[in-house]
Amino acid sequence: MNLFFSGLRKTLKARPRLTGSEWADQYRFIAPGTSPEPGQWRTNRVPYMKEPLDMATSHSVEKVVIMAASQVAKSELLMNVMGYYMDQEPSSIMMVQPTVENAEAFSKERIDPTIQATPALKIKMSAPASEEKGRSRKSGSTIRMKNFTGGYLAMVGSNSPSGLASRPIRVLLCDEIDRFGSTQEGDPLKLAVQRTTNFSNKKIVFVSTPTTEQRADGPTIYEEFMKSDQRGFFVTCHHCGKQFEMVWDTVHWTNDEQGYLVEDSIRMECPHCHEKVRGNGKPDPYLLESGVWIPKNPESRIKGYHLTSLCSPWVELRDLVSEWVEASHKKDKKGLQEFINLKLGEPWHEDEADLNLWEKLAQRREYYPEEGLPKEIVVLTCGVDVQSNRLEASIWGWADSFESFVICHRIMYGDPKQNEVWSQLDVLLMENFHTQDGRDLRVMCTLVDSGDGQMTDTVYQYTKAREKARVFSSKGSSVANKPIIGTPTQNNRYRANLFVLGVDAGKRLLTDRLKVIDIGPAYVHFPMSRDSGINEEYFKQLTAEVFERKFEKGRMTERWKKLRERNEALDCAVYATAAIELIRPVFLQMCAQKESVKTVQGTPVRQRKFSKGVI
Repeated sequence: MNLFFSGLRKTLKARPRLTGSEWADQYRFIAPGTSPEPGQWRTNRVPYMKEPLDMATSHSVEKVVIMAASQVAKSELLMNVMGYYMDQEPSSIMMVQPTVENAEAFSKERIDPTIQATPALKIKMSAPASEEKGRSRKSGSTIRMKNFTGGYLAMVGSNSPSGLASRPIRVLLCDEIDRFGSTQEGDPLKLAVQRTTNFSNKKIVFVSTPTTEQRADGPTIYEEFMKSDQRGFFVTCHHCGKQFEMVWDTVHWTNDEQGYLVEDSIRMECPHCHEKVRGNGKPDPYLLESGVWIPKNPESRIKGYHLTSLCSPWVELRDLVSEWVEASHKKDKKGLQEFINLKLGEPWHEDEADLNLWEKLAQRREYYPEEGLPKEIVVLTCGVDVQSNRLEASIWGWADSFESFVICHRIMYGDPKQNEVWSQLDVLLMENFHTQDGRDLRVMCTLVDSGDGQMTDTVYQYTKAREKARVFSSKGSSVANKPIIGTPTQNNRYRANLFVLGVDAGKRLLTDRLKVIDIGPAYVHFPMSRDSGINEEYFKQLTAEVFERKFEKGRMTERWKKLRERNEALDCAVYATAAIELIRPVFLQMCAQKESVKTVQGTPVRQRKFSKGVI
């Protein structure tokens, strides 16, 4: 009897909880023929997969998005997540592939061999599937349905609405979502996600190689990634000790006098000290082991990871550069797109798609409430562009999750070297804007372009006298990877705070938000009112530039290309966007307290301090 209870206690004793990577390292085996490195799984072989795998099996994370290049072990990650939940937390699991045929092939070629090679999974299966009929008499398992102790795994194609809508699911794994097509029943991704509604501990994982930023007939991994916290893989330079993201801009090479690639010159450089951190072969293990995932949008609860083949331990740098040079020399658009998608793990950007963007934005103008500004607005910011004969200013309203409302665009004619035009700006910035729920808002933060040097002193004088009202000088910088807003300097005779803006980051952020089509987070509203100044010319200026990848001498250059000469509305929008980033802590606090805040916006708040300045 004592032996019986002793055995029972051991049986009932809970196993220690493992992370996804710990489980994979202890129990997962890769079947021969499915990978160049069969045998026991080792997370340290692909260090960049540790965090995504742990987050995909964490109780604190509901959704994980992985936008990845090829040859980075993304399919193995799905297998590890699947195996973890089969063994550690038996659940109802659904894996969605683009088609039913893809689902069956993945089941036979990847899942079945993995189960047979991994004892911890094999023992969970009641009996092996019959080769003749594809069904086990004992377990009821088929190619598309794997029954195991405590749960099941359903293999579904996105083109099969009945498969997507037939059962509740706790764990949803979607592979290659850029190849999902729409059906008569609607978006297959939404149909699949709806299956998880009843589970408070649901887990949703999207994995895909990107294609384009948007598609007319279905979702893209890029759109899902942009909703996430947008993590990049940063490694540490062994020369200067600074971190940098492993992106294509860090790869360099030279050509000989005949224009041919010099293979020995291929290298990866640290963007901080410009020292060589990687040669033309595979990455050194210590470089990958130094890597950490850093979010660019930390407010999002969705964990998002961008994986490039530069991280892959199986890919040589010389092969990537050779492929890029060959495609660019031939001006092979298809080859270049494949490189961007499959090797860099980035979406292909079609400039032509932006040519009529202004018309699409103009068509979605709306009437704001007659009682005043929309009640969702919490904060107003303003961006001011200085021209030789006028000032142009845009006021933007900001709501929770950076949903924004363009309020007005004003053109104030006059010589900026004289006081009159600046007095007009004062009137605008001091104006009270009434909201439909009874609040009065004034502009909380303003950034004024300090110009090309001709008006700089005038701008400094103006903003210095109004810094207590959060009116500051700004100057754009075209340096790549510069944050949209930085710490101010006072290196001028007026000791005015000058904020240097990352123009590239600002325009990218604004452009991404303009392309959001669903009202809610990051969506931009435009007023129908005639006196708002939001007319056809405004929209043409707002979309006057597109981001262009240009291929010159075997290298990719990136720049903002002007479609139209006038772009003042775009500049003002970038300044207003940078202004909300400048007061982000205050803004987020006000969003959180919105229901209880009943006073005018000018109520004093705790100020954010810079090393040399204000806010």
